[in-house]
Amino acid sequence: MSVRPDPSEYAPYFGRYIDHVPDGPILGKLTANPLEAALRAVSDEAASVRPAPGKWSLKEVLGHVIDTERIMSVRALRIARGDQTPLAGFDQDPYVENANFRERTMESLLEELQAVRAATVALFRSLPEAAWTRTGTVDGKPASVRALAWIIAGHELHHVLLLNGK
Repeated sequence: MSVRPDPSEYAPYFGRYIDHVPDGPILGKLTANPLEAALRAVSDEAASVRPAPGKWSLKEVLGHVIDTERIMSVRALRIARGDQTPLAGFDQDPYVENANFRERTMESLLEELQAVRAATVALFRSLPEAAWTRTGTVDGKPASVRALAWIIAGHELHHVLLLNGK
């Protein structure tokens, strides 16, 4: 699937993530995994440091990306399968606060990112063409399966850009 989602397929907030994703097949963007490449050489010690009060460490950012991808993938699965139950939003802060990401090793977090990404790619590869444009409701706003794939890719790129000071 290489067609960029229409703005009617997602809440305006998510446009900032989708806009980061270059045109082209979304599965290729998902398999690139730029966050893993950006963090592969960071030590456990450096990745545990919070840059300022109230800011997340690199381990917490990585854990947040993993959790967000899981949530977006579950949303995509449910909508792809025709589940029209309105889906709730989520507050990212309690997820990070309750996960103890800073206590884990970078290696374990990167392995988890790889596993989650492999599952995400397998899910999207398995979908029939008709599923990509199915829509549901997330946090009171429309969401298509296609948009959720682009949001996952764009959310990761958003954090890569932040790591690079952009």
